[in-house]
Amino acid sequence: MDNKISTNLDTGLLKVIAFLTMLIDHVGYMFFPNEAIWRIIGRISFPLFAYCLVIGFLKTKNLRKYFLRLGIFAAVSQAPYVFCFYPDAPTLHLNIGFTLLLGLWALYALQRKKFFQFAAAVLLSLFPAVEYGIYGVLLIAAMGFFIDGKRSFFGICIGIYLASPFFGVFSDIAPAVQGFAAFAVVPLVIKTNSKIKIPRWLNYGFYPAHLCVLALLGYLIK
Repeated sequence: MDNKISTNLDTGLLKVIAFLTMLIDHVGYMFFPNEAIWRIIGRISFPLFAYCLVIGFLKTKNLRKYFLRLGIFAAVSQAPYVFCFYPDAPTLHLNIGFTLLLGLWALYALQRKKFFQFAAAVLLSLFPAVEYGIYGVLLIAAMGFFIDGKRSFFGICIGIYLASPFFGVFSDIAPAVQGFAAFAVVPLVIKTNSKIKIPRWLNYGFYPAHLCVLALLGYLIK
């Protein structure tokens, strides 16, 4: 990886920010649906998770195990996700782990020049059940393309800024709100050295655990 690229490799701190903004977003969705500020803050989280996934992909020593861990994470998170956000929904909704899994597949396909597989990952992201859909998978792929290809990292920033509002057109989030995802570029381009290390159990456990807590609170309040 080119050290001259203006990237923040302090993924521990980035994950802390992503966890906190995601929690704020989900609390707002569950308990304060009419207050947009919660969702606005939450828009920052996904680009940060996507970026950390790319860095993990580029640095992992065993890609097969990385795929396996992410697949287990997605499977374990599915029930808490449905109980939390879609307890009465008649259609399937997949948690963010499956979006990250498709993004990881797209990264692998691009790096190995397996364009048929890349197209398959993108096509699967078009299913309505996939959270963040094609926007999420292409954002991950674009980050990998710019970083691994030693191109200007500011291309990622421009991509987040231009693509974020359009995602809102295809979701329940207003484009003006989704556009605030562009502010995720701030922690991405400011280099820090916090030396925060997230334990693997917390890295993969926070998401399903916080969904379980929110689902329980939602049930008790209702």
